[in-house]
Amino acid sequence: MSESIKTTFLYSFLTNSKYRILRHALLIVFVLIVISFNQTYITYQPNQELLGSKIYLLAFITTVVYIVIVYLNLYILVPRLLLKKRYFSYITILSALVLLLVLGMSAQEYIVYTLLDIPHIRSSYLNHVAFLDTISNFTINMLCISGGSMVILLKYWMENEQVVNQLRNEQIQSEVEQLKDQINPQFLFNILNRASTLTKSNPQLASDMLLKLSHLLRYQLYDCSRDKVLLNSEINFLSNYLALEKLYFDRFDYSISSEGDVHRVFVSPLLFIPFVQNSINQIQTQDRESTIQLHFRSDSGIVYFTYQPDNYEIPSVNELAGIRQRLEVLYNGNYTLSTTDGIIKLELRS
Repeated sequence: MSESIKTTFLYSFLTNSKYRILRHALLIVFVLIVISFNQTYITYQPNQELLGSKIYLLAFITTVVYIVIVYLNLYILVPRLLLKKRYFSYITILSALVLLLVLGMSAQEYIVYTLLDIPHIRSSYLNHVAFLDTISNFTINMLCISGGSMVILLKYWMENEQVVNQLRNEQIQSEVEQLKDQINPQFLFNILNRASTLTKSNPQLASDMLLKLSHLLRYQLYDCSRDKVLLNSEINFLSNYLALEKLYFDRFDYSISSEGDVHRVFVSPLLFIPFVQNSINQIQTQDRESTIQLHFRSDSGIVYFTYQPDNYEIPSVNELAGIRQRLEVLYNGNYTLSTTDGIIKLELRS
């Protein structure tokens, strides 16, 4: 559900508990009372002078009956049947109640005219005209009372949609945090194994590998605990990561370039590593040389990232969908991710 809908008064009026009393007041005063009094006056209008003040008592009785049926529907039938998808039972019971309401109103009319010895308006209560009038009243009352159910159903759907979106965002946020907290175990094992092998043959290279690995781990342990990091720190992290991968698996080249003031702009940590990891995974499964080109540009607080793989495919639609989910949580729509001619472009707006 879009944020614009959540900020509307209608959404707040239907879902916010502080408007509960107002909702019920509007329902009783402007719907039930108005409908009840209007129906009573229409029914007894030809004999209004003979009824006198008794017409208000009849309107009050009609209002009470309407309130009982409406709230019976809202607090028993809707939560126990409609919201539990027992539609047939709900329609059957509500129809029976509305039919009883209509027949009760006809019976009330007959009793009132008989007890007060007032001439009946109808020649008969069992002819085809009375039957058609009953069907008409039943349909109108059914629509009015079930309309209240639709409001409850709409509120229920809105609340469920909000919960689902919140859970989805929490799940994606959890995935992002999990990505921050761990480094690929296979990558760690490979680097340590390679460094162990080089300890005797090339101790300087082994020392360099361990130093770069310490930079990676320190970045993940400390810098990534924050919501935002400097773009320059993220670029250094990617440089160390690719340098280590190249030392272990020397079948690719890479270049990382940047322009603009990358030392002052902030981005979410580990935002670009999925692109790089996808490249490395493909390179390790292919028996051919490849090149990875990463370019960063900062301009007026906007970060432009270009990812250009060479000699292999860009991430699949499903892989990009996962990246889009993370971007949606972290940047809430303030980004643009596109693919053109084998080049992935990402624009991040603060």
